[in-house]
Amino acid sequence: MKNFNLILAFLTGFIMFQNVGYSQEQFKCGLPNRMNALFEEFPDLEREHLELQQQLIENSRTYYASGDREGEALVIPVVFHILHENGTENISDAQIYNQMDILNRDFRKLNADTVDVIDEFKALVADVNVEFRLATKDPFGNCTNGILRTYSHETNIGDDYSKFVQWPRGRYLNVWVVRSMRDGVAGYTYQPSTVGSPGQIFRDGIIIRHNYIGSIGTGSPGQSRALTHEIGHWLGLDHTWGGTNEPEVACGNDGVDDTPITAGHSSCPLFDADCNDTIIENIQNYMEYSYCSNMFTLGQSALMNTSLVNDLALRNNLHAEANRIVTGTWDDEPVLCSPLPDFYTDKDIICAGSSIKFNAAVTRAQVDTYEWYFPGGTPSTSAEMSPEVTYETPGVHDAQLTVTNAAGSETIIKTQYVYALGDYWKYNGPHSENFETGGFEDDNWIVLNPENNSVKWKAIDHAGFSGTNCVGLEYFKASPNPFEEPFYYKGMGGTKDVLISPSFNLNNTTGGTLSFKYIYATTNAGVFDPTALNLRVSYWKDCSASWSFLNNISANDLICVGHKADAFYPDGSEAWQSVNIPLSGAVAGSNVRFKFEFTAEDFSNNFFMDDINISGTLSDGREDINLQNVSLYPNPSASDQIINLSYYSTNNSPLEVQIYDMLGNLVYATSYSSVTGINTHEINLSSDNVSKGVYNVVMSNSTQSSTKRLILN
Repeated sequence: MKNFNLILAFLTGFIMFQNVGYSQEQFKCGLPNRMNALFEEFPDLEREHLELQQQLIENSRTYYASGDREGEALVIPVVFHILHENGTENISDAQIYNQMDILNRDFRKLNADTVDVIDEFKALVADVNVEFRLATKDPFGNCTNGILRTYSHETNIGDDYSKFVQWPRGRYLNVWVVRSMRDGVAGYTYQPSTVGSPGQIFRDGIIIRHNYIGSIGTGSPGQSRALTHEIGHWLGLDHTWGGTNEPEVACGNDGVDDTPITAGHSSCPLFDADCNDTIIENIQNYMEYSYCSNMFTLGQSALMNTSLVNDLALRNNLHAEANRIVTGTWDDEPVLCSPLPDFYTDKDIICAGSSIKFNAAVTRAQVDTYEWYFPGGTPSTSAEMSPEVTYETPGVHDAQLTVTNAAGSETIIKTQYVYALGDYWKYNGPHSENFETGGFEDDNWIVLNPENNSVKWKAIDHAGFSGTNCVGLEYFKASPNPFEEPFYYKGMGGTKDVLISPSFNLNNTTGGTLSFKYIYATTNAGVFDPTALNLRVSYWKDCSASWSFLNNISANDLICVGHKADAFYPDGSEAWQSVNIPLSGAVAGSNVRFKFEFTAEDFSNNFFMDDINISGTLSDGREDINLQNVSLYPNPSASDQIINLSYYSTNNSPLEVQIYDMLGNLVYATSYSSVTGINTHEINLSSDNVSKGVYNVVMSNSTQSSTKRLILN
């Protein structure tokens, strides 16, 4: 084995800091609160935990009595799961590599700031003799860099059910990186004594906020030891003051003999002796909150090493030779994987003739070349990392990206991904939609599933309010397996889904109101206390560059019908809730759409909406425009060329077409049947001997006409 540690020491030795003096958030670990919540849910688990933890401590004392562990370091394979919404929480690979350097420095006593340890503890500073390496093979033997990225609203929740992407805990240390967490905690994990039973497997691992990872990027030197702290818990350590989450409350004991009884500290009075006037407390310990942490003690090292040779929660399998081989961590030779492509856009819908920007989101490896393909777009191909593409004609288009490096090429195709919409409306003025007559499919409601999971908006034919039909999100999954699919353990949680309405012409509507009804339930039989749950309503008009906020119904305002143990479908006995949103003059336009963005949370049961209506008064003398977006192309055109006629109709009235020369003489006439929606027809003038010149093309149906100038050359 190469001396990996000396290399790390050389590369990272310049990161010398004592955390005092850095500006940072106050560190707060979520372990005690999570443990207490777990014990409330499973009362017998607390007794089991205390017995197992005491046994671990006693075994570590025997281990410590024989001296520090010698021999090669125990190497733990690590995988980072980055949960993100394409924001700053989607931290760089470099920030992860920096965090790995810090971990290996801290656990091998290679951190330069050990010189700052006060004399009372210098002899107790431990080389834990444990190292961490990013996995180079995934659970299926495929190449990986040990960093996975998943687009998910769970990044805003950061709890046990955010661990829905999980590699086997007996083979990898799973670390989930998120944007935010409840109660403002930096991160949390569970001690092995609480996740040993089969029912708790999915809880194992560490979850932590992105700004507590590493000392670069969104991280900072003062917060870069948070993961060192959490791994201490993951290997069996408690806070130095014991089980309470709040330091400076009361003197407590962590059970480790060489860490003095302490009340805990949120600052760095290095020679504090609050609990015993004659004993200085170990304020510089990684299991403190002091922000001047730079050491584990020998006793803590013994306890962590004892955890790693114990089969509790399979910690002993992690560093076994066989596991290191299958995870690709047996040696430190560099491994190059082929890149894994993904992409996203800066807009979810556009009008035809507008541009949309594609952003490559490639993981697993660096990219040498990008190869994009955009059917229906201009350009249709690109080699840029983030190209901008224009779609001239209405339609729903696919997009494709191939990425290549020396290890190979990978391709992703997203079908019906780009919505280039016509600048026309489906309904003129007020409209009532109860989905009883095929209003969902026929009206081209747009369904977006940004997290690409199994739940998305769809028509439901047996749960309506004013009839049998409605639209909904079926979160509930029967008989979930919490070990294979923790995401569904109590119903799907933390997922965001988008529903976009057809277009309305509201220019002639005054006093408008958007109204709808909703109903939903929870699978939680206890106290349902949602925080991320919400329904956000926005509007988009006249080919806007972005959506405008209209209303947000938060978790506190969304009314739940209560606990339902099975899949919830309203039967008429439950109360639907009504929402009425006034539409100001700012919403008026000839092409207005509404977006309903529902974010579910852990323990969500099914959610339904019905009677999505726009009310108001139509102005007198309004024009009932039902023939829209009429175009002739190519124009100018050769006299013997076929001319394309395209238009949008809000009804199925036949279309009459008449072509007049500049003297008013009729030179061509025909008629076409129409359908509600986009219509395209071909006009062939070659057989009618229409000569070169300028003509007026008059198109009319039962209520309206439109005239276009045509040039033949």
